[in-house]
Amino acid sequence: MRYRIEYADGRYCNFANGRAELLKWLKLLKQEEISDIRKVYKSGVSDSVLETYRNYIRPA
Repeated sequence: MRYRIEYADGRYCNFANGRAELLKWLKLLKQEEISDIRKVYKSGVSDSVLETYRNYIRPA
């Protein structure tokens, strides 16, 4: 499963391949404000999972 981490400024995003890699990214991000985390399916459809992972995001 791929995840797309979108930032508040809207200029760029990061991709994580799987939940473990997503959690690693969330630990590394300190000053970036995350606007959304989306689960990307093979069909190209994506769902927001921001509320699920909100506890893992460090407050700015």
